[in-house]
Amino acid sequence: MRLLSQDPPEDLPRRVPLKLQPEPGETLDSICSGRVQVLQRRQGYRFTLDPLLLAHFAINEGAAQRGRLMDLGTGCGIIPLVLARRLGRKDITALELRPHLFSLAERNVYLNRCEREVSLVQGDLRRVGMQFAAGSFAHVLCNPPYRTQDSGRSSVSMEKAIARHELACELQDVVRAADHLLVPRGTLFMVYPASRFGELTSVLRVHRMEPRTVRWVHPLADRPAKRVLLHAVKAGRADLTVLAPLVLHGDDEHAFTDEVNAMLM
Repeated sequence: MRLLSQDPPEDLPRRVPLKLQPEPGETLDSICSGRVQVLQRRQGYRFTLDPLLLAHFAINEGAAQRGRLMDLGTGCGIIPLVLARRLGRKDITALELRPHLFSLAERNVYLNRCEREVSLVQGDLRRVGMQFAAGSFAHVLCNPPYRTQDSGRSSVSMEKAIARHELACELQDVVRAADHLLVPRGTLFMVYPASRFGELTSVLRVHRMEPRTVRWVHPLADRPAKRVLLHAVKAGRADLTVLAPLVLHGDDEHAFTDEVNAMLM
């Protein structure tokens, strides 16, 4: 895997760590017409549609441009894998706190032969200043925990609970980390509950992040939005664009719309 400081020589033998086949209690899932394969825990954290929507939104909104890209809280590595294998993005760094998920992400990077595109770092986004210099990245993506600690019933699985509830980090931690990591006028991309959009914009502006583009995500065309995809600019000007809504399902509530299906192909 590529080190943060330098790329390996082209003739360096490929080091393959651990097992690249499912172990007991794991599944091997394929997305993007088989171009991305993902090892996941059968009972633990499993990725949802949200990170796939975020990856495509970010690319459409400028994350395809040159410059280093950071995925905060990468989990099993799904966002970097889609960016690299499906969308052709390079120079991706992914940060993950939990050792077992970091190990799973590492296996997935090698499984998909993305060692040269993706660098994995184990660490806490609340302490990014200890691992990365200020202004090290042009783009930051994050699919953070959605629920406050006291909202709803926490999952019986700690792995799921940390992914869903603000146990290991809160919204302000994510935005503060992005502020440190981004260059001036660098871009932050997030997917977040529509119900917390007001809180999200308030926290962004405290940290000099100005919302630039938003897209509401609706389960059905006649239903309220459940998610919002947001693109913010560090030290940017107030100039918000609201894109056409993204509708997940058509008349058949069990089938995705053509636009969503295109993201999954």
